[in-house]
Amino acid sequence: MLLEKLLGPRVKTKVPSNKASLSPKETLLKEINDQELLLIGKNPPMKYMKKTGRICKKKDGSPKMRPIKSWFSDENQFKPTPLGITFLQGDKNCYDVGQHDKLEILTNFKDAVSNDFYSADLLKWYELCEKRNNTIRKSKKIEN
Repeated sequence: MLLEKLLGPRVKTKVPSNKASLSPKETLLKEINDQELLLIGKNPPMKYMKKTGRICKKKDGSPKMRPIKSWFSDENQFKPTPLGITFLQGDKNCYDVGQHDKLEILTNFKDAVSNDFYSADLLKWYELCEKRNNTIRKSKKIEN
């Protein structure tokens, strides 16, 4: 059987440049969900281990993985850093956790983001993400 009959017409290859991207709000909510999974501990989201920009490999050739970084510090503070960029800008960019449950804090933060309470912070954070990503893209083009 021809592939056209089985699968339909040919389509363009999906690459990061032509993939439908998430909105800033959807991206932040996904990052919050990943933090919840990390706290629960069952199947925490993983990232590639990198050294000097290159992915570290195991002896069998597979990439080394590590859990994502928690937004809760050892000093008992909550500092959201989705996509590696601090969400709350300025000198006062974190909260003291105190006696509150970490999962409850993440749930409240997710609800506040869903209800557009942090819309100004969201726009500033997204601008910083775009600025960083554009800088990375330009430096990669220069290397090639």
